[in-house]
Amino acid sequence: MGTGRQLVALLLAISIVFSGCSGNETSGPAVDVNSEELHGAWEQGEGGIAVFRGVPFAAPPVGDLRWRAPQPHTPRTGPQSATEFAAACMQTTYSTDWYARVAAAFGHGPEVAPRPNGVSEDCLYLNIWSPQLDPGARLPVMVWVHGGSNKGGWSYEPNYIGTRLAARGVVVVSIAYRLGPFGFFSHPLLDNGEGEPVANFGWLDSGMAFRWVAEHIAAFGGDPENVTAIGESSGAGDISDWVAAEMAEDRLYRRSIAQSPGGSLEQRRTLADEKKTGARLIDSLELQGELDSKRLREIPAGDLLEAAILELEGIYFDAVIDGLTLKLRPIESLDQAGTAGIDVLIGTNKDEWYMYFDENAGWYEVQKWIAENAPGQAGPLLAHIEGEQNARHALDRLHTAKRMLCPARYFASKVNEKGGRGWVYYFTRQRPGPGGEKLGAYHGTEIPYVFDMHDPWLPTQAGDRELTEVVMDYWVQFASSGDPNLPGRPEWPAYRGENPMVMELGDNIAAMQPPDEKLCEFLGPGRQHKAREQQ
Repeated sequence: MGTGRQLVALLLAISIVFSGCSGNETSGPAVDVNSEELHGAWEQGEGGIAVFRGVPFAAPPVGDLRWRAPQPHTPRTGPQSATEFAAACMQTTYSTDWYARVAAAFGHGPEVAPRPNGVSEDCLYLNIWSPQLDPGARLPVMVWVHGGSNKGGWSYEPNYIGTRLAARGVVVVSIAYRLGPFGFFSHPLLDNGEGEPVANFGWLDSGMAFRWVAEHIAAFGGDPENVTAIGESSGAGDISDWVAAEMAEDRLYRRSIAQSPGGSLEQRRTLADEKKTGARLIDSLELQGELDSKRLREIPAGDLLEAAILELEGIYFDAVIDGLTLKLRPIESLDQAGTAGIDVLIGTNKDEWYMYFDENAGWYEVQKWIAENAPGQAGPLLAHIEGEQNARHALDRLHTAKRMLCPARYFASKVNEKGGRGWVYYFTRQRPGPGGEKLGAYHGTEIPYVFDMHDPWLPTQAGDRELTEVVMDYWVQFASSGDPNLPGRPEWPAYRGENPMVMELGDNIAAMQPPDEKLCEFLGPGRQHKAREQQ
């Protein structure tokens, strides 16, 4: 990840905010929504897929609105162009560097890595792809929440373009949300008024976007009563937090697809923790004079971003328990509330963390990991992975199990146990060639199969095309009905604690016994949660 003031200055200098431009657009599809006249564009030819880019769903979170809950968008007068993507939310080159790292494994230089249309604090915009602009169509809606550790990423990365997914008969929406110290921050001096949140701003942005969708998506042909949240990594974690937090209340959406969810079901910082982190960040700027909320909001965005790079390395930006917007740890919500009416499709990839471990890692690192993450369990864990010839693979299996695989399965089993429906997948497809051998079924590898947007620099064979059809069939069927099963595809059983089965998606497409289930006995959240309750 790049660091320093020059990097921040460069990102700000190239920031081009295309959305919200007034104009006299008369060609292309048009929709009257939220007291505005939006003019979009056609993809796949006129009358094909209507796309509306850079649609504001909240007021720009700048000036006095920095570090406040998102506020409603004020409608603009006159025709509004919705043909260009907006700037991404403030961030470093974190996500671009990730793409470059993957591309390098497949023999390509960093120039193939995508970049957003600049960065800005004014970034709360969404994009819509619709195959039928008819309010009576009532098509299923799929709302994409991007990943990037809640500190990087943007809503229109090449893998997220919704044209081909929308052609399957769904309305696709991709949203933005504040990132890093702009979206996941608090400070002892931050006073937003009684009853107003002072944390979790980026998470609340996603909630505002879903409320906008519920209110306005019918104008684009979508069914506001059939909305599926879909996300990957931190985006999947964020939507799963909403599922858990709202199980006993009105829900933002009835279904969710969580791909390799990030975050933690058990371990969450408190508001007090977040304020300490924020104080550390602000103290590092060595501001002169008396500080208050107003002074904090006047700090240049580039300075905040640079300070976060230098001071908050290793901090995972995540929603915290603030007692107002998020009251319980997700695992507590899963245990305490019923889930009737909730449908969840969730899963992980075979080699989620392999690319992140040093290729020279040895068994000392494995033992060290176990000592730090599962003290007292070295014997059974080492016995379970003793067949691994490569310590790096062993580390990947352990870390993937603890961080993603076991929590995902626990989530699905709890949903089924409490009256909802949960389905689990296990993605095993490895790209062909040396790049695939280097990375395996890496973190994020499944996304191009969901959108049918395979990067031109990724080796894509007939098997990848066939798997794309399968994945899209399952995902769209789930969004339509809450059950991924459909004629002509292998049966996908629900994931139940007494007889757990997962759907393998790879060279083999079939239900299977969940791999590494034994690891979950020692690393899974249910075991740790139960032990804590018995103390």
